[in-house]
Amino acid sequence: MPKIQCSYCGLPFNVRQAEPGRAYYCCSGCSLASRLQQPGAGGEFPVTPALIVALCAGFAFFNEVLFWTLGMALVHDQRMAQAVLFARVSAGLGAAVWVTLVAAMACAASRHWTDALAVVVTLAGLVGAAVSLRPAGWIVGVNVALGLWLARGWGRQIIRAK
Repeated sequence: MPKIQCSYCGLPFNVRQAEPGRAYYCCSGCSLASRLQQPGAGGEFPVTPALIVALCAGFAFFNEVLFWTLGMALVHDQRMAQAVLFARVSAGLGAAVWVTLVAAMACAASRHWTDALAVVVTLAGLVGAAVSLRPAGWIVGVNVALGLWLARGWGRQIIRAK
């Protein structure tokens, strides 16, 4: 197996067969990050479908965490009806974020068994959330874990730059 460098973060990894001129990525996170174009000369980003999906997923995740946090505050104020509503909204947003992240991983140019393992582990976390008493908190944790998994290419690039 030849060892080549990731086209995004530069990390060396093994591939079965290397084709000349083809971009190779060490993980689905690097593959996804490579589709987000760099800003132009004036600092503006070109609008692409990948950028729109990433922005929508980030906005939904922000609101998932916001509703979960507000729901926890309402529990401490003994306003259970509103807390349950906020927890349900947070859980719904969390499920949508998870589906979006998994769909983005499935569309990535790089597919490894470790990505499939990350999906299975986080799916197990979602199943655990469904049977727990506080599912919104679990789903926030699952999405944080999957988001960190996808961001590992960016982390490698930052560490390598230092």
